[in-house]
Amino acid sequence: MTSPLSPADIARANQAVAADPGLSVFVTANAGSGKTSTLVNRVARLLLKRLRPGDILCITYTKAAAAEMQTRLFDKLGGWAVADDRVLSESLAELDGRDPRSLTAEELSEARR
Repeated sequence: MTSPLSPADIARANQAVAADPGLSVFVTANAGSGKTSTLVNRVARLLLKRLRPGDILCITYTKAAAAEMQTRLFDKLGGWAVADDRVLSESLAELDGRDPRSLTAEELSEARR
């Protein structure tokens, strides 16, 4: 018998769906619920699909929220640029649920760019 999912597990699953760039989504939730992380992951996944940054639009209610999202995205991308293969593989796999061992050297190189 499997145990029911915890609220945190359900939230993480919903965030993973919302971060899927193949879906059209509207994200609304309470403060501190992970909206910014979800949107940063979504933008990162769009960039990995080679979407041009100028073709991505994120709308926030405040300049502070926009600045926070930008900072987190730049931190994520900057970390990828210098991460070793193991760390980068784990980070990329965390975005879409893949097995980190399934990522190719080409995919890692592309993420670093």
